[in-house]
Amino acid sequence: MKLSLITILLTLTAFVYAQDKPKWGIDLSAELQGENRFFFNPGLYPSQEQNFLSFSARPELEITNKDETHTYVIALFGRVDQHDNNRTHADIRELYSHWKWNRSELTVGFKKVFWGVTESVHLVDIINQTDQVEQFDGEAKLGQPMVNYQVFGKLGAFELYYLPYARKRQFPDANGRLRFPLVIERDDIEIRSDLDHWYPSFAFRWSHYFGPFDIGISQFHGVAREPVFLPSESGDVTFFYPTVDHSGLEMQLITGPWIWKFEGKRRIAADQDFTALATGFEYTFSNIAKSGLDIGVVSEYLYDSRDELAFSNFDNDLFLGSRFVFNDVKGTEILAGGIFDLDRSTRFYSIEAERRLGSGFKGEIVMRLFENTEQDEFAYFLREDDFLKISLTRFF
Repeated sequence: MKLSLITILLTLTAFVYAQDKPKWGIDLSAELQGENRFFFNPGLYPSQEQNFLSFSARPELEITNKDETHTYVIALFGRVDQHDNNRTHADIRELYSHWKWNRSELTVGFKKVFWGVTESVHLVDIINQTDQVEQFDGEAKLGQPMVNYQVFGKLGAFELYYLPYARKRQFPDANGRLRFPLVIERDDIEIRSDLDHWYPSFAFRWSHYFGPFDIGISQFHGVAREPVFLPSESGDVTFFYPTVDHSGLEMQLITGPWIWKFEGKRRIAADQDFTALATGFEYTFSNIAKSGLDIGVVSEYLYDSRDELAFSNFDNDLFLGSRFVFNDVKGTEILAGGIFDLDRSTRFYSIEAERRLGSGFKGEIVMRLFENTEQDEFAYFLREDDFLKISLTRFF
């Protein structure tokens, strides 16, 4: 965890160049991004700022041998934020060696793994810890140390994971937004295990397809990626990471313009057992009026048996959205939607738009809005955190 990133980069590069050069292919790329987040309302808590300017970098190096059976990957990330010290951070997103044989693969090192099929939430995705300061919606992930072995055959794909180290998520500092009333530092939340971070986690996943039908079944045992928060009789809140048994199921059926989706999980822990699911569909209207425009309509139902204790706040909600893909040379796409609480008045709206700008640039606009959040909900802490994010990325 504390190895010098520069040393790692230079050592691997020197190793490859010391070999017979035609046997190796080297691909070096990078992204530099400038971002501004503007929060429409003053913060609920003292010292919170409204405007956050930040800059980030994502260098990546991939080294592959001639027959593409052995690959080294280094993908780093770092951000400097104007006000939020906890959002000024760096991470090893990926740093691994990958071997590939006829029907099996082995990966050792830091890697990102994604599981799931639904649009609004990713319930079965449990391998990586969330990068909470980077994106509060859970889309950004930290690199996870692992040994991963996969076998592919007629009965499907079998994946085995050994995860020797559990990473904690970081939360915004006192100046930051999208946070709890109490400032929470990474080390403030304990892992309830005698081995702390080093409690070993294990995961298994089987996936297969039958014509248009895809299925994935997974099982995880180890330190939870999502902390539990439990209120006490005195009004205080206790945060901790339990050890859990997590069972996941994901299914997807594609029939013409229809995509039917389902994700479900069951989590068992000493202090909190719960079940959650997300299910729905996406229908795409293709090439409308022969303009090249595709419009997808998305609807998903979200359930979590924890009710108001659900960390995501989506305990009995409906997601409705539309995806606009213009299929133009600039890659213009827009995703707009809302999540509507079926028991309360809470609403959450989101708009995302992106487009390439000239050669090597991409612009992105993201807006999140909270409306009518009620006092007994998790989102009540974020009720004044409506924001607009504008970013410009340069690719190399």
